Amino acid sequence: MINFKFKHRVISVFAMIAVLVIFMASCEEDNKPTNPNDTTKKDSVIDTASFAQKVFELYVLNKATRIKLAIDTGGINITPDFSDMVIYLRKETFYNGPLEILANGTKYIGTWSSNYDYSFLDLSIEGLPQFKYFEKTWRFKYKSLDLLILVPRSNPLKKEMHLEHL
Repeated sequence: MINFKFKHRVISVFAMIAVLVIFMASCEEDNKPTNPNDTTKKDSVIDTASFAQKVFELYVLNKATRIKLAIDTGGINITPDFSDMVIYLRKETFYNGPLEILANGTKYIGTWSSNYDYSFLDLSIEGLPQFKYFEKTWRFKYKSLDLLILVPRSNPLKKEMHLEHL
C-alpha cells in the first residue's frame, strides 16, 4: 500500500509542473512579435519583459562598470589605458541605447546594441584613441553578478575585456 503522504507529494509535484508548463507557454506567447515577419522583438511589441531582459536590466543596464582587465589581440595587458574610465550602458530599449564613458572628468557618448538573447554586444564610441579598443562586436564569454568577460565575436586572438561592477 502506498503511503498517503507520498501519494499526496507526487500529486502536488505533478500539479506544480503542470502549472509551470502552462505559465511558461503563456509567457512565451506574450513574447512573440505581433508581426510574424518581425524577428527583432522590439520593446513596443513585447508586453512583458522576458527573464533575460529583466536580468540584463537588473545587472548591466545603467550600472557603473570599469575595465578590470583589457588584453589586446597580441596578448598585451593594456588595462592601465582604461584605469580612469567608468562605463555605463544606458537603456533606450532592452536591446540598445547610449554608451557613456566618463574619462578624466569628461563624458563621452556612443551607442551599444545587443541581440535578442544577449550573447553579443556591439559598442561604438569616439573621442579618445583608446576607444578604438571597443569598436567590435563582442561575445560574452562569462557572465556573473559582478563580472562580465567579453571577447571579440570574430577572430578574437588573445583580445579580452573584463568589466566589473563598481
